[in-house]
Amino acid sequence: MSKVGIIANPASGKDIRRLVSYASIMDNMEKVNQVRRIILGIDSTGVDEILIMPDSNGLGHCAMEGLKSGEIRAKVRILDMTMTCTEEDSIRAAEIMKELGVGCIVTLGGDGTNRAVAKANSSIPLVPVSTGTNNVFPLMVEPTTAGMAAGIVARKIVDCEDIVRTHKRLIIVKNGLEIDMALIDAVVLDQLFLGSRAVWKLSEIREIVCTRAEPSNMGLTSIGGSLHPIGPEDKHGMHMKLGGGSLRVRAAVLPGLIREVAVKEVRIIEPGEEIEVTYKPSVIALDGEREVTVRASDEVRIRLQTDGPNVVDIDRTLLRAAEQGFFRSNSG
Repeated sequence: MSKVGIIANPASGKDIRRLVSYASIMDNMEKVNQVRRIILGIDSTGVDEILIMPDSNGLGHCAMEGLKSGEIRAKVRILDMTMTCTEEDSIRAAEIMKELGVGCIVTLGGDGTNRAVAKANSSIPLVPVSTGTNNVFPLMVEPTTAGMAAGIVARKIVDCEDIVRTHKRLIIVKNGLEIDMALIDAVVLDQLFLGSRAVWKLSEIREIVCTRAEPSNMGLTSIGGSLHPIGPEDKHGMHMKLGGGSLRVRAAVLPGLIREVAVKEVRIIEPGEEIEVTYKPSVIALDGEREVTVRASDEVRIRLQTDGPNVVDIDRTLLRAAEQGFFRSNSG
C-alpha cells in the first residue's frame, strides 16, 4: 500500500515576531483549507492511505469534515497518539509514520516544524509547505500541487534519484555529546536564559553558523547571502561574527525590516568542520528558536554535515510525471 503522511503545526506563523515586524498571520481556518487541498492533491495520484498528525486545534479533523462524501478514494485517518502540544508531537508523528511505511511526508509549518520532523526522520522524503515567519527550508507553494508531488513520490511513479535532494544540517555537540540539530542556522545569543523562544533582536546576536545564505531569503541567513550566497545544493556553509569591524551589509532580517548589519568576520566552512562556541555564557537558537544554554564551563561545537533530510523538488516531480504520461487518461 502507498501511504503519505501530513504533519501540520497549528502554532506556526503566530510567534512574537508578528509584533515587531510586518509578518503576516496565517490563522487556523486557512491551515485547515491548506490541509484539505493537500489531501485532495495526494488523493488525485491514487495513493491508498493518508495519515495525519493529531493536534490541539483539530486541523486534520476539520479538513476531513469539509470534504464531500465520496470526494476522495484514499483512506484518511488521524494517527492514534498522545498529544503534548509541543514539537514532540511532530517528532513522534514522524516516527510513527516511518514505522507504518509512509513513502512521503508533507509538512505544513516553518523551519522549526521541519527541524522537528527531520530529527525523527532522515530517510522519508519531505514536501515542506511554508506557514511560519522567517522560513528558508519550507516553500511558499500551492498545497494542491505539493500533495500531488507527495503522492507521486509515495507511489514511486518517477525515479526518486532525479527529484529528491539531501540537504545539509548543523549538529550541536555539547561536552562531547550530540544534543540537537538545525537545518538552516545556529545563532549564538548574548543571553543567559531561553526566555521567549523566537529571535528578533539583532543586538543580542554574536555569531551565526548557517547551512544556507541567500539574499532572497528572509531572516538572519540573508546577512550572509548579501555577502557570499550559498544555496541548498552547495556542499559548504558559513560562519559569521557580528559587531565591530568596517564591513556593513544590508539584509532583510524580518518581514518588512531591512537593516544594516556590522559583520566582524565571515568565512566559508566545509562539511565535517566544527565551529567552537567561544562566547559564553550564551544561548544558541536553532532555526530561529532558543534551544540550548551554554554555561561558562561548557564546551560546545557546531558541526556542518551533508546528511540532512531528503527534500522533494515539487516542480521537477510534476514535470517528470507529465513527461511519463502519468496525467493522461485514454478514452475509447
